[in-house]
Amino acid sequence: MPTARGCGHRCPGRAAGVLAAAVAVVLSGCSTTVGGEAYFAGLEQAKPTVPPAPPGSTDPAAPPLTGTCWQLAEGQEETPLQPPEQVECSGDHDAETAVVGDSGLGEEDPRPTEADLDDANSPVSRALADLCGLDVVREYLSGDELDDPYAYVAGYLPDEEQWAAGARWARCDVYYGYDAPETVPGVLQGALAGGDDAFRACFAGVVTDYTVVPCSQPHEAEPVGTEVAPLPEDPPYPDEAARRSLVGSCTGPAQEYGGGEVPHGYAVDVWLDTPDEWTEAAFARCVLVPAGGGRTTASVRP
Repeated sequence: MPTARGCGHRCPGRAAGVLAAAVAVVLSGCSTTVGGEAYFAGLEQAKPTVPPAPPGSTDPAAPPLTGTCWQLAEGQEETPLQPPEQVECSGDHDAETAVVGDSGLGEEDPRPTEADLDDANSPVSRALADLCGLDVVREYLSGDELDDPYAYVAGYLPDEEQWAAGARWARCDVYYGYDAPETVPGVLQGALAGGDDAFRACFAGVVTDYTVVPCSQPHEAEPVGTEVAPLPEDPPYPDEAARRSLVGSCTGPAQEYGGGEVPHGYAVDVWLDTPDEWTEAAFARCVLVPAGGGRTTASVRP
């Protein structure tokens, strides 16, 4: 099922190489399941007026509109069978529907249960994996492939009432937050196009022990998108010399991230998982840091 990064708060595992596995919703297929293929609904729909739609639509089977807002309970980003409560976009919310597609299940198919969450090859699992990923986040926020948004995805199926009414859609919501949903400081749709640093991910802490924060908050480093420095298979934890030897591999990506050159006043660096985390998920993130040290409250990207 969609999870927050899949391997910890620093993990770039939502990047293209492992994204499909990280966001696949594993629901088992039934003998009556019919083949289905998710479609990308696109973002051509204008964001609905506030509220986007009357809670409790007159047609319970109708799919949600792009831009519909939701308030997630704790952990609800990982419960596709328990969709969150719809709320008005003018008030507090932490997620917005980005795309709607086909669940891959037919009219006569029973609604999946929690016990079905074990088959990554089922039609509905494949449909949600195709529908819901980091590219959806970037596009919904009007970012590009170099962005590491301070946001992620959660996939949902119709609730029991909607299913009984014939709904067979699946949807992908984008939620604000890196590890878990947080209240959106505004509206998610198009947020990166406006240059709002609250929607970019940055690192606060030190080289080997840091947390992910919005770039609008004080931070010491900004990741170069989801770029990671190359490491051998099952590498030992790098000592300082080994860490510094990786910096050169990040120069090209840092220049691209900065618009063609390393931004003035910044230097390229590599930040690591803690030694304890390294055994489970070894990642060396390419970052930009203020050349003179210290903290900043802005992104290097316009």
